[in-house]
Amino acid sequence: MRTLDKEKNLSKRIDVALAKKDIKKTFKNTDSLNIYYRVGTELLAGLIIGAGIGWTLDQWVNTTPLLLIIFFILGGIAGIYNLWRVLTGKGLKMGFFNEKDK
Repeated sequence: MRTLDKEKNLSKRIDVALAKKDIKKTFKNTDSLNIYYRVGTELLAGLIIGAGIGWTLDQWVNTTPLLLIIFFILGGIAGIYNLWRVLTGKGLKMGFFNEKDK
């Protein structure tokens, strides 16, 4: 009787250990997935905000696609710049960034 209880207890502990091992692998994949989501979000946010500003100004000034195209390009540049700051770590520091403080 006690042998069966020990075997059940051991099998439960093995199942728990294997589940924890699988969770650690999932977190590693999730970390890289978060980076990809961040890249997409940074670029898409710049493009959407730029296009929104351009469309609004086009409606106000009545210049149909000109400002939309200009601000869409500027939004893309801003998105790439924000992405560069995040990946290099320069966007994480508050205040003035000095090259000597790397």
